[in-house]
Amino acid sequence: MDNENNKILIVDDEVSNIDMLVSLLQADYKIIVAKNGEQALKRIKILPQPDLILLDIMMPDIDGFEVCRRLKTNPETAQIPIIFITGRDAAQDETKGLEFGAVDFIRKPFNPAVALARIRTHLALQRQKVHLLELNEVKNKFLGMAAHDLRNPLNSICGLSEILLTMKLDESEKRNFTQIIHDVANQMLQLINDLLDVSVIESGQFALNWQPGDLSALVAKRIQLISFMAEKKGVVIITDLQPTPMTRFDGDRVTQVIDNLLSNALKFTSPHTRITVGTGQQHDSVFVQVADQGPGIPEAEHHRLFGAFQRLSVKPTAQEKSTGLGLAIVKKIMDAHHGSITVVNNPDVGATFTCLFPGVVGK
Repeated sequence: MDNENNKILIVDDEVSNIDMLVSLLQADYKIIVAKNGEQALKRIKILPQPDLILLDIMMPDIDGFEVCRRLKTNPETAQIPIIFITGRDAAQDETKGLEFGAVDFIRKPFNPAVALARIRTHLALQRQKVHLLELNEVKNKFLGMAAHDLRNPLNSICGLSEILLTMKLDESEKRNFTQIIHDVANQMLQLINDLLDVSVIESGQFALNWQPGDLSALVAKRIQLISFMAEKKGVVIITDLQPTPMTRFDGDRVTQVIDNLLSNALKFTSPHTRITVGTGQQHDSVFVQVADQGPGIPEAEHHRLFGAFQRLSVKPTAQEKSTGLGLAIVKKIMDAHHGSITVVNNPDVGATFTCLFPGVVGK
């Protein structure tokens, strides 16, 4: 969060104190002013929440302690850090303020440089706190996603393996049940791999192994590996793989990008239609493009397409399983490569995904 996006609410009944704080902070922060406690409480309700509150203690009607108490007992405002700025120096005042939930005391008259440093510190701590809460929310989504999506396949494996153990079956039946168990286990493995990938990316431990590579050759190799599944579904893969110059990228991660684009196209393309895959050069970048003949992406859902755990209204055409994480992983990998991914609906049917990789070697 940039400084100019941080909002600070100054609450003081002395105009000279307000002017001093505004002069100190207005160059770096958006400032909101309230001249008493009642006005402060009203402004917090109707204006965007501040990221920090600088609060005087001695004010008419409602003093700073009561304002702090009300804010900290309200779940909607309890997380806003409050710093008391006061001329009072009694130890019990500081104790009382901290007990109500304030994060710091700055005593008047204050040193501007010291006050500014402490304000910056608490804003940074608040940003870290918000980030940790967001990570915790992601973690809870991971757990919920895993529990929900692993339950049914696990039930299938348990049920089918029990049949194999307890019933007399001929070889054909045994092979059929074993194949189902194998397929379901692979679905579970894919989900776990996706969850781990998203977890690594979100944790900030996502490092790329940059090496010169041939994007066109890599795409051709990945098409070969998925061609069997395409034939099984009756989907034809049409290629237009123009030679691409050597480009710097992480081969393993870009393999994930290509595999996700191809498998996604295959899932949402109807049987007995086609997928078109192309590569080429655009200025100092190279691209891979995958066009399918599926239902396309509803315009109202485009903004959700690359979010984690997003499942859109369109469904795979042959009841294939989808974790809702593949395109989110692709987006994160492309961002890490300083590249881009875009999607447009085709004029007739389906959608086209384009990934653009900068970094042509020698440019």
